[in-house]
Amino acid sequence: VLSREDKMKKSLLMSAAFFVGASGMATANSDLQALIDDPTQWAIQTGDYANTRYSELEQINKDNVGKLQVAWTFSTGVLRGHEGSPLVIGDIMYVHTPFPNIVYALDLSNNGKIIWKYEPKQDPNVIPVMCCDTV
Repeated sequence: VLSREDKMKKSLLMSAAFFVGASGMATANSDLQALIDDPTQWAIQTGDYANTRYSELEQINKDNVGKLQVAWTFSTGVLRGHEGSPLVIGDIMYVHTPFPNIVYALDLSNNGKIIWKYEPKQDPNVIPVMCCDTV
């Protein structure tokens, strides 16, 4: 059984831990918001929390969109339905595949060269019970 003093110390420590943790979350959220507010970044799937999928960039517009050409391509090697869009932060594009859920970091300043690749260990026995394709 804890004494009253020990209970107060425990409560104080838990409160301090909560506030330290909450301040870290606020920093992470403000860092993410700064990336979202920067039109040269695409840090979340929809571009912003309003899900507008709109970019303020003006390099591509109605007058030149028809002149676009492929600069480079990248194949994940996975032939299932890719449902997630890439994220771009700085000169790095992050792409993920459907099952087996491989994640790539591509260098946009070097024709999409693979910077790193993460291949999680997946159990192929889950494929028959997945919904909506194995994404």
